[in-house]
Amino acid sequence: MGWKRIVTAAALGVLAAGCATKKGFEVPGFAFGCPIGETRVSSMDDLVKAKVVTEGRRSTVQATEVRCTKASGDLLKIDANLNNDSKSVKRISYKFRWIDREGMRAWEEETWKPLMLYDNSNLVINTVSPTNKAVDFRLILRSDE
Repeated sequence: MGWKRIVTAAALGVLAAGCATKKGFEVPGFAFGCPIGETRVSSMDDLVKAKVVTEGRRSTVQATEVRCTKASGDLLKIDANLNNDSKSVKRISYKFRWIDREGMRAWEEETWKPLMLYDNSNLVINTVSPTNKAVDFRLILRSDE
């Protein structure tokens, strides 16, 4: 019976060590696949606050999720979910600002892309970085009303 207790204790020790590690498969410096650098991100809301900027008048259209992955050629692929929780159609524009390793712009300023979100609707916008020099980004939203 002594060896059974030793094996059981060893198995429990291995399980406890595995449970004590960080959840998920995130690489340090990333959250939900998106680069975050030294920014503390513990939830999707934190990530949205770090990656989404609003310019101009505030709108009821809000980004609710941002997810990233690497595309071929080491490019950054981004999906962002926008939500219009109002009871009317909203017109907004968006663009991405691409940032290099030094924190400078990695690409020319994009043009505004117009969108129309119907009442109580969600829309996913996606893009791929224009260059592999872009290692970070900001999604910029603007109300067109």
